[in-house]
Amino acid sequence: MTNPIPTSKDVVAFLNERLAARGLPYRLEHIAVLPYMNPMWLANWDVPQLADAPEREVIEEELREARWRFPQVYDEY
Repeated sequence: MTNPIPTSKDVVAFLNERLAARGLPYRLEHIAVLPYMNPMWLANWDVPQLADAPEREVIEEELREARWRFPQVYDEY
């Protein structure tokens, strides 16, 4: 049986694809994952690498979509 919970690599691949589709120059190598699953099913990960990017509005839109698709992940890095 495969694990139904996605991994941090799934999020990185999704976000890199979306950032490229938007023509943004950023590519992620990893994301920050909390060491526990959130009981409220809120995202247990963040992307500090993009915190200072000037295109905040576009990036936040993509992060919202990624958090909707991947609210809880295992750290695979």
